[in-house]
Amino acid sequence: MNLFSLSVDEVIKALNNPVKTCFDALKNSKIYICTIRGKLYSVVVRQDVVITLYRTDETKLYSRIRSGRWNCE
Repeated sequence: MNLFSLSVDEVIKALNNPVKTCFDALKNSKIYICTIRGKLYSVVVRQDVVITLYRTDETKLYSRIRSGRWNCE
């Protein structure tokens, strides 16, 4: 989170109101697509632990959905 200058509180607040929730069967994890400070982030959670947080965009998001990698609600 230091890389993006985000606070833990900002990430937790975003996780409580995700834009989209997906499941990655390959990595057995949930992906929460969140907007933080007007930018899209993917937050990867496995067994209720945040594994990684990275910037994303609509192109990457829909590419993973179309390829079947992510199953989203």
